[in-house]
Amino acid sequence: MGAEAGEPSSILSLASAFSYGVASMAMVFVNKAVLMQYVHSMTLLTLQQIATALLIHFGQVLGMSKRKDFSWITAKKLLPVSIFYNANVGFALASLKGVNIPMYIAIKRITPLAVLVAGCMRGKGKPPTQVILSVICTATGVLIAALGDFSFDLYGYCMALTSVFFQVVLFPCALFLQIYSITFERFLGKVLYLCN
Repeated sequence: MGAEAGEPSSILSLASAFSYGVASMAMVFVNKAVLMQYVHSMTLLTLQQIATALLIHFGQVLGMSKRKDFSWITAKKLLPVSIFYNANVGFALASLKGVNIPMYIAIKRITPLAVLVAGCMRGKGKPPTQVILSVICTATGVLIAALGDFSFDLYGYCMALTSVFFQVVLFPCALFLQIYSITFERFLGKVLYLCN
């Protein structure tokens, strides 16, 4: 029952998933709190990007991380990924202005459905029935939650759905650039894992 060479242990995987969940929830709550006091979401996005760049730089300087030297060729390849990622985050931050946190999280759960539909439209094949049913159940739950949202804000919903769109565009773009070399089924599995 040991892990194959190169595969993480179950405990490491669980710790990683738990850490991701905690960080993800913390980001949503912190962003919502900041946006309630400071309404300029693009400034917040810019500050987050600067903080990330500084963390990467100081991580390298302190020997805690490694990165490749800057290359214009790599920059050109990554430009679409960067644009779609920033659009995704920008619209997500804009949606947090009008949508409450539970609905924001619920709307972001539509991403696997959108990825599934986009993959089928592009001829990537049909995923397993269990995956399809899981995605449909999640999407149905989001719809039921949206119908019961008393603080419905059309602008916030539109921004959140636009964020989902850019997230869906981002994944195949990254795959096309061979940043991730996985099959569609494994890709959809990773999307389901990251979005739930």
